[in-house]
Amino acid sequence: MRFGLFFQAPEADGQTHGERYAEMFDLIALAEELGFDVAWLAELHFGGAFSLLANPLMLVPVIAQRTRRIRIGTGVTLLPLQHPLSCAEQAATADVLSGGRLEFGVGRGSIPSQFHGFRVSAADNRGRFDEALEIIRLAWTKERFSYRGTFHDVEDIAVVPRPRQRPHPPIRVAVHSAESFAHIGDTGLPIYSGTTTTPLPQLREYMALYRRHLAAAGHPWQPDQMALMLPVHVGATGTGARDAMRAGVHKYYRNLQTIFSQVPESYGEHLPRLKTINETVANLPYEKFCREQGVFGDAAEVIDRLQAARDDFGLSQIICWFDQGNVLPRAEVERTMRRFAEQVMPKLGAG
Repeated sequence: MRFGLFFQAPEADGQTHGERYAEMFDLIALAEELGFDVAWLAELHFGGAFSLLANPLMLVPVIAQRTRRIRIGTGVTLLPLQHPLSCAEQAATADVLSGGRLEFGVGRGSIPSQFHGFRVSAADNRGRFDEALEIIRLAWTKERFSYRGTFHDVEDIAVVPRPRQRPHPPIRVAVHSAESFAHIGDTGLPIYSGTTTTPLPQLREYMALYRRHLAAAGHPWQPDQMALMLPVHVGATGTGARDAMRAGVHKYYRNLQTIFSQVPESYGEHLPRLKTINETVANLPYEKFCREQGVFGDAAEVIDRLQAARDDFGLSQIICWFDQGNVLPRAEVERTMRRFAEQVMPKLGAG
């Protein structure tokens, strides 16, 4: 079992953007000291209230300079929004400069403001994703190559630098819908999901679908097949932990409401989701969130919940989102990280 941390880094009152980055780097350095294996960085655009991480690949070498062991993942690089050759160059550079510590998480993306901002059709994101990933893998494994696709044509190109890891950095695909679980199951690629978008009851259904598609396509289940991100808080008491995170969960949905509200109504695809988000902000079903999405409790409760998830889904990596919504004092974030590392990780099979 490996353990990761997820960072989204929304804006914070009283902090410059540079200070928010610096605080995140400090927490990642602490995570390495505590024995965490991977730091995962979101990629989100055009919404500082939700995240400042517009280009996580640029941060990989910076984090590598401050650390010695921890791996650094993109959670996730949004392939439909960029040219695949440029992405291949950036990710390979990040892998070289980090000493081969890049975990290349990739996904299609689902937040409408990102597609609206880049003027990319959300309806094309599946095709763009598949084509971009194929081009990137060719760029990393062929001396020279050509490719003719629907969205990109490549003619006799050699991409440099080459990644340090061979044949390339580990690739993990974000999946949140039944369609994605089935499609990526057909490819056999390892997956990354999160309970903030795929609550545990849905995840049980979708994981069964993924496994069926893996088997039908002739792909064996691999030891590192499934990573799951969950909001986590380890408190001195279970009630105290859940009380501490209520404001953060509410703030998370308010931040989501902010970026969805900034998309013009002419971009109508976002309106049904905005309606759902507005209803959640108005009447937060917090107890349901604690049952199906967040893991908030004392150490014993968190161990029980995560052991059940590990066994239920065959998890190889548990990724903790500490301080969802960014409302906890930094000292409390560090305290819950320490509790998790010292009390939870050994019981779940750290290492």
